[in-house]
Amino acid sequence: MTMLPVAIREESALDETETQQLYAGLHTADPATQPRRFASLTLALRDEEQRLVGGLLASTVWNWLAVDVLWVDPALRGRGFGKRLMQTAEQIAITRGCTHARLDTFDFQARAFYERLGYAVYAQLDDFPVGHTQFHLRKQL
Repeated sequence: MTMLPVAIREESALDETETQQLYAGLHTADPATQPRRFASLTLALRDEEQRLVGGLLASTVWNWLAVDVLWVDPALRGRGFGKRLMQTAEQIAITRGCTHARLDTFDFQARAFYERLGYAVYAQLDDFPVGHTQFHLRKQL
């Protein structure tokens, strides 16, 4: 078998087809009998001029919602927008068949916010970054 020349290189992103190719490659070696059903979930919070003032980036896979990013402009915080973004994502995830959600946050971010929404810490990573802790949280939907 002749090996073709290959190279590893950093890229800013893959297109959707290539992203799905990576997931499909993983799926072929997956012993689970459940379909992954991976799908991105993106919510945007926009002001009346359509400027992005917050949003949520997540995905659904198997029966889990995985929240990667939640951000609300500091001028709008404390007004329920973060909670509404999370609730909207959870409702979409439920319609996609999800029964659980997971996310992570740091000791200098929003742990208490997520706990008020019903999330509980199941693991933590100390010194990430040095002197701080990353918390991994989960919730049953």
